[in-house]
Amino acid sequence: MDRRSLLKNLGLGALIGVLPGTRALATITDNIIKPKKRVLRFAHLTDVHLEPELKAPEGLVKCLHHIQSQKDAPAFIVNTGDCIMDALKAPKDRVELQWNLWHGLMKSDNSLPIEYCIGNHDIWGAGETSDPLYGKKYSLEMMRLEKPYRSFNKAGWHFIVLDSIQPKNDGVWYTCKLDDEQFDWLEKDLAANTQLPIIIFSHVPIVSAATVVVDNKFKEDTGYQLGLGSMHTDAARLVALFDQHPNIRLCMSGHIHLYEQVMYNGITYVSNGAVSGNWWKGTRYRTENGYAMVNLYDDGSFENEYVPYGWTV
Repeated sequence: MDRRSLLKNLGLGALIGVLPGTRALATITDNIIKPKKRVLRFAHLTDVHLEPELKAPEGLVKCLHHIQSQKDAPAFIVNTGDCIMDALKAPKDRVELQWNLWHGLMKSDNSLPIEYCIGNHDIWGAGETSDPLYGKKYSLEMMRLEKPYRSFNKAGWHFIVLDSIQPKNDGVWYTCKLDDEQFDWLEKDLAANTQLPIIIFSHVPIVSAATVVVDNKFKEDTGYQLGLGSMHTDAARLVALFDQHPNIRLCMSGHIHLYEQVMYNGITYVSNGAVSGNWWKGTRYRTENGYAMVNLYDDGSFENEYVPYGWTV
């Protein structure tokens, strides 16, 4: 349909004829006629939990091949953590074994760039605290990261990668929140980026409905008890901050191995399902082993499609 026919159908043709050169009306019609344009497509992987056992390497390879065989190919991968099965409670040699396996498969079976976000199981938490790689230092080195949180721009969008995992008051890993230094950085980063649409990544969901109703969290005498490891314990603080920034469009996470989308206060919170499903032991509730394909558009809109890749035990 051409401009003249569209204006006639909308009842705007006569008005524009009376007001030639009206810039506001011209802008309105341009926006109606001009379709939105996709500016970026990426794959979101989370919770691979790679180990030599349970055919986990075969599962990851199948997932990577499934992504790279898409006719509408992604430009890169965002991995929101728990790359390996566990480093929190494993000795160093077991942690090294898992990471060596990870990097070997990334070299042999993946051609896409990866942006990493730290998960709780990526952090080495069992060992001598005198070891220079203890804690997040090991995962930072394995992910080739300088800091556990950061931001960058791609294709007209502002990307923020958060670090959800902090030690508890007793010094033992982990609780799910931002430390004060990171929260202060986030405030400043959001204040400095008010024009571009924003997408935020965290390993742990900031807002989640699914995590409330799974895994028998309801107690007769006290109601629902989420604990410190289900979703961000500072969710109210973060939501209050996000309320000041209407250009935040999407928050993406993993951790719970369940696929959900929650709209709250104008922001969509997406938790995509795990590559490992139920930790390589089948389907977790009704979420199959999978990943997501994400499209970002020039008008600040987006699409998230969860894609099972056909893995069975």
